Amino acid sequence: MNTIARADSAERAEIIQQANSLWRRAGVRGADRRMLLSELDTELRGINGDGHGFPAVPEAVSEQMLRERAIERGMCGRAMRLELAIPAALLGLVAGLVVPSLVLWLVLSLVLSPLSAIQMGPYEEMVNVSSGILGYLGALLFVWRFLHNFGDPRATSTVRWLAALLPIGAAFSAGAVVVIMRTTNFFTSLTAYFVGVGVVVGVVVVGIGLTVGIARFLAVRTPNDIETTGRSPHAHP
Repeated sequence: MNTIARADSAERAEIIQQANSLWRRAGVRGADRRMLLSELDTELRGINGDGHGFPAVPEAVSEQMLRERAIERGMCGRAMRLELAIPAALLGLVAGLVVPSLVLWLVLSLVLSPLSAIQMGPYEEMVNVSSGILGYLGALLFVWRFLHNFGDPRATSTVRWLAALLPIGAAFSAGAVVVIMRTTNFFTSLTAYFVGVGVVVGVVVVGIGLTVGIARFLAVRTPNDIETTGRSPHAHP
């Protein structure tokens, strides 16, 4: 009997772990997951009340049932996941801003001359425009890719909101940087210059972070907008 009890306990723990992983990928918040897991554990103990074991994934706790349980109670896609979305947006933005300048420098350096690569004045406007466009698209793509890879059911709706809000957030961040640069003299010493660079970077990071946070906040509170990801419940993010 003790051997059966230990086996049943191990099977129950495996089911709980699988359910937790599925609900986490479905964007169920931590507090909601704990409540669902507690209810599931109680049900599994009831299934085993007759002293007999049950299969590792009983039909009563299938993936479809677990997902539908969370959806019916409005718990799917509610986790903010800013720890994924904000770094993804910043990485995409930096990649988009750096790529055009790097490509142009390589072209001028290899095709024309090293001196042309240093004197990029005639191409500066083109580089700035292309960098802005690619930075915008890079931020959207990285956010979608990170959230989608994690199995988030609101990856697309998050990117839709971010596409609308990111130009506004970027404009406010740029305006704040201009004001700071005009009102503060960071060129009195090398130390002050690096402090200024840090302040500018901090303003941009905060501005983009707030924009992503607002976009995600609006996305997770949009009803009836759950997206399917097609990921296996056993897949790891």
